[in-house]
Amino acid sequence: MALDIELNDNVKKWIESKGSHLTVEAVSMNACCGGYEEFMTSPKKPNKPQNFNEFKIDNISVHVHRNILLKDKITLELSGFSFFKSISAKTTML
Repeated sequence: MALDIELNDNVKKWIESKGSHLTVEAVSMNACCGGYEEFMTSPKKPNKPQNFNEFKIDNISVHVHRNILLKDKITLELSGFSFFKSISAKTTML
């Protein structure tokens, strides 16, 4: 499985400072006019690694849940400040 993961140096440095692992999962949301999926990220190894595909970028590992149907690329962005920084994931879905 090939996947283009886009992230800049600030994102890489932040992930490295947290242990060099990032987990990306999909969370289903229900709304009045239908459901949709949001991505949740956490700077750690997944609890059940067998449910994830691992992608190595330099010395970091990005673990993407196997149920996420990805096309083209996933973009990781750093937001927030000081202790409130977090990574968001955006992608093109099938």
